[in-house]
Amino acid sequence: MINSVRYNLSSLTDFSGRDARQTFWFYILFVFVVQYAIGIAVALPMIVGIFTTTFDAVSSGADPDTLSAEMLEGMTGYLELQMWVSAIVSLVAVLLVVAAFVRRLHDAGFSGWIAAIPVATQIFSVGYSIVMFDEIMAIAAESMNPANPANPAAMQIEAHPLSLVGWVGYLVVIGFGILKSQHGPNRYGGEPVHH
Repeated sequence: MINSVRYNLSSLTDFSGRDARQTFWFYILFVFVVQYAIGIAVALPMIVGIFTTTFDAVSSGADPDTLSAEMLEGMTGYLELQMWVSAIVSLVAVLLVVAAFVRRLHDAGFSGWIAAIPVATQIFSVGYSIVMFDEIMAIAAESMNPANPANPAAMQIEAHPLSLVGWVGYLVVIGFGILKSQHGPNRYGGEPVHH
């Protein structure tokens, strides 16, 4: 696995040749774990802040409406920071993965231009999240209203079906990433070395 990560990190701008499935998926796992760890590190202060706010409000005898308002107020700054960090990390992850995905496509005998689909959908998804931040916060506020029994995820999907566009790219990467290698040399080069 370490060799796969080293190889891919040293080949970030190499869009030629082929990558074996194992090399590609070990690298994808590495990028996913790093991205997830950064997300947790950014979310921890928000979680601690929410628990502190909630504990203080409950200790002072706050009613549910006041409690919800204080929680949302405390979350807003953290969520904005998390959105920006998430946007940056997502775009960096795309840059880290695009060349490896092109080589993986080559290994299965496909054009590297298919990689434009996940790149475009991820860029759209990040931009859409930034543009819609205020509206997403309004949905969050409504979901915290004790008088509203609606599911917050369902409310977001109903209000913003375009927020699902980013998943198209993930499905393309998974779908093409699991395809078998072409045996022997193909138009993109010889069989890949397993790192």
